[in-house]
Amino acid sequence: MISDIEYYKQLSKKVSTEQDKINFFDQNQRAFYVDIYSDTWSKMMEAYAKTENLSSEQLNKIEEMKWNEMPEGLKIFAYDFCILNGFVFTGVGK
Repeated sequence: MISDIEYYKQLSKKVSTEQDKINFFDQNQRAFYVDIYSDTWSKMMEAYAKTENLSSEQLNKIEEMKWNEMPEGLKIFAYDFCILNGFVFTGVGK
């Protein structure tokens, strides 16, 4: 049986467009939390807030949203940050 990390690595190899990234995000929430010892998600949210110049109130509103209702820009950013460039998924983009 393959590990969750390997499973999501394989799935991510099929991602090529921004719409694919959005779909991956919507369908694979667990992929963003497979490493229970990592704070990648919180680091990603901090980086996203900086990039988008969001206030802490705006960021809190996003974090309170349902997974599929989060902004598409965040979904793409999260995929790039956590999956494409994340430590757990080293080698996905290659």
